Amino acid sequence: MIGRDVYGSGEYVEHFRPDDARNPLRDLYAAKRRDIVASIRSGLAPGGAVLDLGGGPGRMAVALARDHTVTMCDVGADMLAIAERAARESQVPPGNLVLRQLNAEEPLPFATASFDRAICVDVLVHLSDPLATLRELGRVLRPSGQLLVDMTNRSPWWLLRYPRSFGRRPGDWLTTWRTGGVPPEWVATVRHHRYDEYRELLDRADLRVVREWRYGPRWCPTWFLSQCAPGRD
Repeated sequence: MIGRDVYGSGEYVEHFRPDDARNPLRDLYAAKRRDIVASIRSGLAPGGAVLDLGGGPGRMAVALARDHTVTMCDVGADMLAIAERAARESQVPPGNLVLRQLNAEEPLPFATASFDRAICVDVLVHLSDPLATLRELGRVLRPSGQLLVDMTNRSPWWLLRYPRSFGRRPGDWLTTWRTGGVPPEWVATVRHHRYDEYRELLDRADLRVVREWRYGPRWCPTWFLSQCAPGRD
């Protein structure tokens, strides 16, 4: 069983490989990344303040930091080191990318209304209290700000489109099906949500969905991605 310290220990670097050719969801990860970066670039003037919470290896933060001021946070020092190298290779302007090591489950060390945009992608499923984190993200957004956040679908039918997501051990397949794509070794640390559960989380966090994307089969998406504004109608 994988413990929660996998994220801070550096071990998660070996597990999170969205761009690996062997990853059955590689194309979906790429499409989600493109949509997030395009959404922020199209709606935010150069120099705008962006928070990327749980930014991992900087897949979105580095691209956005070419034109915006990005604060990227992750609990793993190894992830931050990868992002730092990627920023150097991409020749990100000095000062445009700030890297901070912090735990997304703790109160964010930022003032209220500090950011124009926030990203929380591939993160909520790893948190014991995703609602608290969503509320913190809403707090640090400016009134005109927006949050891009996603959730993996617990309804398991999308696995039929990506059968390699079941893993190589037939003995694990039933558990992976029952948990909506979570392998047995991750059940203690990862929880996917049904769409209604996910939308309830956003509503309880006082986040209003203004746009939504879905990735994977039309009949049962793998991911839901939402662009949210702070405060409900």
